[in-house]
Amino acid sequence: MHTKNKISRARGIVFTLLGSACAYLMGRRVLHLYENGIGAINLPYRKSAVGLDHSRSVHPLTLLGVSNLISELIGEEFRVRNPFLFWTKAEMCQQLAEDAKYELPSLTISCDSPHRKQPIQCGYCSSCILRKQALAASQVKDQTHYIVSHATRPVGDIRLYLQHMLAQVSTLKGLLKYSENAATQWESLTKRFPELDDIVDRTHKVEGLTSLEMRKCLIRLYQTYVSEWDTVESQISGAFLNQVSIQQVSQDFQPAIQ
Repeated sequence: MHTKNKISRARGIVFTLLGSACAYLMGRRVLHLYENGIGAINLPYRKSAVGLDHSRSVHPLTLLGVSNLISELIGEEFRVRNPFLFWTKAEMCQQLAEDAKYELPSLTISCDSPHRKQPIQCGYCSSCILRKQALAASQVKDQTHYIVSHATRPVGDIRLYLQHMLAQVSTLKGLLKYSENAATQWESLTKRFPELDDIVDRTHKVEGLTSLEMRKCLIRLYQTYVSEWDTVESQISGAFLNQVSIQQVSQDFQPAIQ
């Protein structure tokens, strides 16, 4: 019996290919995608957490591969670029604040969950948490309607993704505080996340940087990300603890009213 495949990891690549085709037909030879560096590179949260939640659709090596494929097909150079590779999501939100575009975040969808019948977001997946973190760190009011925040849908342990993300932040903090020397920091980072070396080796020329310059850009990216979490962790974690309490009360109360 055929069952619907709910895995959608390739969907982003399909969208990129469609966007590239449209750009080419419009006479363009560069397609720009806009994704923060933390989400684009998407390092695993834990060694045991490498899996389906770690999309690579906007990963620098994916964009390089798509660029090379299209260039080969059309017989001329075509590039898919991400101009925000070295920005955190909070830095992107901060730019909105500086431009007084406070209403734009509420018009966007970040959620990984398949709630597509309504423009609503779960509030507890990794993308929703990163959204909350970014808006809090950039001091932009979060006007998003989340399922969990409004207690409209019971779920399992909503803290799971948050726990994984905080574990990664703790790992990054430890690696980056090991030394103030950039070379030592990079060695420490790549010993735990060797894929970063591959990204630099294969894409630094495309980014118009030397290997050393790109390493420094990535070190700054993760230092900034860790610093942002230091600022808002108690706020984000506190909100989740409140939701867990509400959820437990709701679940305890539900059998009594049936």
